[in-house]
Amino acid sequence: MCSGRVDPVLIMESFAAGADGVMVGACLKGECHYSIGNLQAEGKVEVTRRVLRRMGLNPERLVLRMMSSAQGGRFVEYVTGFQAAVAELGPLGSSEGVTGAELELRLTAALNAVSDKKLRWVEGKWLEFQEDGNVYGEIFTLHELGRMYEEVVLDECALQEIRLRLKGRPQTALALSREMRIPAYKVLRHLADLRRLGFVVLGATASGEPLWSAAQTRERSSALEGDVRQAATGSVRGQD
Repeated sequence: MCSGRVDPVLIMESFAAGADGVMVGACLKGECHYSIGNLQAEGKVEVTRRVLRRMGLNPERLVLRMMSSAQGGRFVEYVTGFQAAVAELGPLGSSEGVTGAELELRLTAALNAVSDKKLRWVEGKWLEFQEDGNVYGEIFTLHELGRMYEEVVLDECALQEIRLRLKGRPQTALALSREMRIPAYKVLRHLADLRRLGFVVLGATASGEPLWSAAQTRERSSALEGDVRQAATGSVRGQD
């Protein structure tokens, strides 16, 4: 009933299901029946467009168009123009040079990223940071928000992509860097975070470089249980 209910997960599921483009229709600013639903939709679409761009897909495949229920002509204009733009881009991934298993992997990583609590939290703060500010009352400009959101999106997408790529086979940080199109030092930073969380493990070496692989569920559970036991033991000893 409102564009504010169009979740980024729904958008990415559409692309994963084979859509070549998605257009979100919203009320005009100041005319939303739910006051700020269309403004919230702006933040959700903006985050999702950034996720698409990080995955090497053209963000113009996703657009937000505002109109009133009385503007049938404008609706036709928007739909016709968007259809023509998507037709020019071609099937999803074709103009971007991403097809087959690689496209599927990137879409899955993107879907996992927008489903994660971190991106869900930041997209929910899009309007709040502009109008009410953060806990310190600091108001953010669109430029400042864009920079902050870009960093969060890049990190979360990279973490999800690494996990998927390592499920297929163990790899070195350098190999991941080439596949993911990001510097090796950033890959190593993400690998260190994932290792700390128990999602990846460091194994043997290949040509002198360490091989990383996805942690088995049992290994991750054991690692977390070990942390809990260590923390509990430390607490007891501290009390003694």
